[in-house]
Amino acid sequence: MTSTHNPLPNLGLCPVCQREIRVRKAGALYAHHCDGDGREPAARLEPTFARWLHAQAGRRDYHENRITHLAQTQFHGCTRSPNRTPADVTWTSAEELHGHRHLIQLARTGSDAMVPYSGERCDWRCRDILHAGEVYDQLLAARDPS
Repeated sequence: MTSTHNPLPNLGLCPVCQREIRVRKAGALYAHHCDGDGREPAARLEPTFARWLHAQAGRRDYHENRITHLAQTQFHGCTRSPNRTPADVTWTSAEELHGHRHLIQLARTGSDAMVPYSGERCDWRCRDILHAGEVYDQLLAARDPS
């Protein structure tokens, strides 16, 4: 599997509907079906890991891309439930997502080991989360400070 990715998202808070909306290079909000279309954002939003990972969920290469697959498992539920957004999750960093998975495992089985038959604490999904966190950290380090 490959791990290509989208860049860090440029997001702003809509002054009308208070949703996280992408910001155009000129500084105006993208169209999003409210009266805030094309306005200046009320605030610029930091591109957290959760927001960056959410930006990967719309990609179509989930069969080959580990990051896209991870994003879709976190933000796209079954066909009967609405897709989640970064505002819907309790974690913002890769470390928090990793810990969250282990807490779910602990609650379900009484152990935080993801591979109970061998006693290994982490599995391939944990490694994908850590890999995505490394890519996100590299993007943060390389971004333009302006």
